[in-house]
Amino acid sequence: MKQDIYIKLDNHVRTGHKEICLKDVASVYCGDGNLKTRAEQVVIFSFDGEEKEVISILYIYGKLYEAVGEDIQIHSIGESDCVIDLTDGKRPPKLWSKIQVVFVSLVTFFGAAFSIMTYNEDAGVPDVFKTLYEMILGEPSGNGVLEVTYSVGIALGVIIFFHHFEKKGRRDPTAMEIQMDKYEKDVVEAYVKSSDRRGKSLDVGE
Repeated sequence: MKQDIYIKLDNHVRTGHKEICLKDVASVYCGDGNLKTRAEQVVIFSFDGEEKEVISILYIYGKLYEAVGEDIQIHSIGESDCVIDLTDGKRPPKLWSKIQVVFVSLVTFFGAAFSIMTYNEDAGVPDVFKTLYEMILGEPSGNGVLEVTYSVGIALGVIIFFHHFEKKGRRDPTAMEIQMDKYEKDVVEAYVKSSDRRGKSLDVGE
């Protein structure tokens, strides 16, 4: 009777060692503990020159059958392809990381400010304020209350939208985190398709 092995392959993995085992790229479940351990220790491939590789689930099937034997039934419940990045495992200096954070924050701040200003000009927000002042005060200019409340409202809306006041611990992902996750998935998918077109991915029969 064949033993069932369940594999949940990740779509993107970063690792600091060149020899890649199944446990490095996927979660493995099997009713037989010894068989599970053997499957997790199966070497899928080793980096040789390249620092990024794409492997197919079918390629993993072949390696498992070759190493463990034919008396297994493999079930995939994860991704069909996985992108593996080889890193040196070293973290950048703290000073350089802080400089990068400051630079990105400044670019984001001034970029957002410019976008809001150009939107206000295109939408004619100053003209709207003048009309409101004329309707309420009888003159085209006021004491700046509308401008101040409008600016404060935008700031509060952004802060609340991005969950900056939420308690730490278990929480919903912020809008920025969701967009970054979508961006990473798009990058991984594009790299997989590019590797397939160039015949660079590790697939069945290779």
